[in-house]
Amino acid sequence: MALENPRTASSRARDRDPDSKIGIVFPIRNSKDGFFASSSTILEQTKTNLKNLLLTVKGERLGQPEFGSNIFNLLFENFDTELEQKLSSGIKEAVSIWLPHVHIINLIVDAQEDNNYLGISLSYEIENSHNSTDSISLRIARNIG
Repeated sequence: MALENPRTASSRARDRDPDSKIGIVFPIRNSKDGFFASSSTILEQTKTNLKNLLLTVKGERLGQPEFGSNIFNLLFENFDTELEQKLSSGIKEAVSIWLPHVHIINLIVDAQEDNNYLGISLSYEIENSHNSTDSISLRIARNIG
């Protein structure tokens, strides 16, 4: 059952409609329904948008040089006591600017200098959506040499 006007339908109505697609999910891959796999719920698309935001370097996106996060800019700085705080505040700032409908519930940054490893775990919810919570985990290795 297709919606009469998907642009004016509520987010709950779009989430319940199997024919309503919201965006492209990453990584980009083929779909049985068309050229690219698409998300069917706001929660699913928000997860894709959040990963895209965090893994994009500021200045990388044409036309929107402020889009992205500071993760990769800080990745090769010295691992000190302030690194985790800088990453946390940078992630929270990027999410509040570019995805204001996302409320971060819990953010854990795990910088392991000896293993050249950076782990980020983020739990979030979508404002004004009933039972819309999810989480993502990013593991980034510093390959030196």
